[in-house]
Amino acid sequence: MNKFFKGKTFVVTGASSGIGRAVSARLAKRGVKVVSMARTLKKLEALKSQAGPNIIVFQGDVTREDDCRSAIELAVSTTGRLDGIIHNAGVSMRALAEETDIQVYRDIMETNFFSMLYFFKHGLQHVIKTKGHIAAVSSMMGRYSTQERSGYNASKHALQGYLNSVRLEIMKKGVHVMVISPGFVQTENSVNALTADGSRYGKMDRALAGGLTPGQTAAVILDGIEHRKRDVFPAGLKEKIGLFLSKWAPSVLDKVLIKSKVK
Repeated sequence: MNKFFKGKTFVVTGASSGIGRAVSARLAKRGVKVVSMARTLKKLEALKSQAGPNIIVFQGDVTREDDCRSAIELAVSTTGRLDGIIHNAGVSMRALAEETDIQVYRDIMETNFFSMLYFFKHGLQHVIKTKGHIAAVSSMMGRYSTQERSGYNASKHALQGYLNSVRLEIMKKGVHVMVISPGFVQTENSVNALTADGSRYGKMDRALAGGLTPGQTAAVILDGIEHRKRDVFPAGLKEKIGLFLSKWAPSVLDKVLIKSKVK
């Protein structure tokens, strides 16, 4: 078994399901002590039962700075080190911009963007000591945008810009910063998405149901961390074509997206 991860300590958010759960389980299997953070204690305990004693359960909300700081402190106090933060927690959106309450945008930004600032602020000095990793799950929607996801797209573009900036600021300190831009993944992203009034969308999008598995996505993420990649794109061909068009033929991409079903 590859020894790169053995003996390290990571904090993983959004660990109760989907990508975060798969990343936590794979890290634990590789000998990492994982502070797995999410709001739902029962699901975290189920993860620990499945993945074993390397999982350190932490119930918390990433929109609360105190909880983010406490997750970092738990990792350091328990193991004496912090080798990486994988910030996966997030919330999506399914609504037209003109119909959406402003508070919905605020809630999305708190979860998807400001939470990363909390982890950076409280975790950076510990990660500098280990010359470790700061990775965050953005989205292909952090690279280009589709309709009915304006708040989600904005938050992921903000996350992308923030990490691209701090990467340059801390590169000489030996810290690896990686942006993860998944395409469609079989998670509850659409089920938990916010609608115009802030209620849950509650439906599984067909595209997500046919996407990569969380395990496939986690494998790409861990490979990216081990090889200190700048960006990784766990996505299908369709989303990667969209990424290509967004760079080289954005008006063509607009025409494609207008005709596309986004739910």
